[in-house]
Amino acid sequence: MPWRRLHLVRALAAAGLASSLMFVASPVSAARPTDEAEPSTAPSEASATETVDLLKAAKAGELDVTARGQGQDKVHLSIRNASSKRLNVIVPPGLVASSNLGQGGRGFQSMGLGMITNRPGSFGRFQGSGAPGFRSMPVDGSDRPSVAVPVGETLDVTVPAVCLNYGVDAPTPRDQFTLMDVDDYTEDVRIRKGLRSLALLGTSQGVAQASMWNLCDDVPFETMASRDAKFLNDYELALASRFVEAVDSAGGDELVNPALLTEGRVFLSVQAEGAAVQGEARRLGEKLEGLRLFNLPIQVVDADASPAAKAPAVFIKVVLSESQAGETLGRLQVGYTLQDDQWRPLGKAAIKDASSMAVLDSQTLVRLVEQELVARFVTVKPAKRTAASTTLRVDNRLPFTVAGLSVRAGTSAGSPIVPFEAVGIGPARSAVLSIQAGQAQIAGVDLNGL
Repeated sequence: MPWRRLHLVRALAAAGLASSLMFVASPVSAARPTDEAEPSTAPSEASATETVDLLKAAKAGELDVTARGQGQDKVHLSIRNASSKRLNVIVPPGLVASSNLGQGGRGFQSMGLGMITNRPGSFGRFQGSGAPGFRSMPVDGSDRPSVAVPVGETLDVTVPAVCLNYGVDAPTPRDQFTLMDVDDYTEDVRIRKGLRSLALLGTSQGVAQASMWNLCDDVPFETMASRDAKFLNDYELALASRFVEAVDSAGGDELVNPALLTEGRVFLSVQAEGAAVQGEARRLGEKLEGLRLFNLPIQVVDADASPAAKAPAVFIKVVLSESQAGETLGRLQVGYTLQDDQWRPLGKAAIKDASSMAVLDSQTLVRLVEQELVARFVTVKPAKRTAASTTLRVDNRLPFTVAGLSVRAGTSAGSPIVPFEAVGIGPARSAVLSIQAGQAQIAGVDLNGL
């Protein structure tokens, strides 16, 4: 059955000034219903609350869990708290909603689940690539995404998911799954490693889907590009291809090394326009190594060189000069490649700093470049205004999934900033952001290489 379009529009709760964040796909997508109940994540008193793994708690009789189909991009969970305590429920990374292909006389997809708190279009926990403990993550922590289920109550939630059987019918609400760990679902080490790593590292649902089709069903990315181009774009397929390479490079490790996904993704060169500032440009370029742009490590490139990239990457050429007033001026040429080292233009931009190049340091230069690239390639446009809020359309033009972003609730430098984590806006995808402010702008973006 053909892969159907990911439905990325759904109201969701946000902290602080943000009231909700909804995702939309391309114009061919149908609107997602807005009356679906969101899971409650309100904190409870520590003395009356226990954080539990959904699968383990179900086996122990603390939870009654029913999993049913809801199309090709999500699974519906009905969770009843059968214990005597309020439970904060976590979906463990690597959870599979397994189908019986002979059930009811028809076969239907098995599904790999994301996190229970994922917004539509997002997949996984988005554990930071530099965070400690990635390879051994217990479930008993307050920082783990969870939903609260009061004693004796039932919570219905929809969890983003990916299909594990290419070409098999999508599950419907009449189809019931058996929940299990991926280790019990398959003996294939690559599938285990891939699903669990995606669920921890986090990415967009399109990248996760393409990755699992390749790992589970050995579907070539070229086949997806021809058959499923309406639903998976070239950026997503390239990111998925790189992820599968990282899976195979992980050897005997149980999880993908995040460094394999972040290295060699951002290249930057610094040049001077005019002999008088050649030395300062060289000084700034030499200090860039080890710094990060969009939370990805910068790899410095000589002024006249062209970098060799083995994965989707961006290349920023910075040409610096000084104005007559002593200001630092910079012209940016931004290119990208998917995986063939054929650099294509992404756009141009400019930076300006009131200080001279002799005073400018490399950290400030990177900050100026990042601010300009955010404004240029992760753009916002007002879609709707009310007396209390503004709805903005956020477009991601970067060749990576946006892992997280922050929004400034206003246009002044002192306006409060509202963070959104685990947003998972795929490359060449859009989001609609509603914030309780008359105006808003993107303040920052984090990438994780997926």
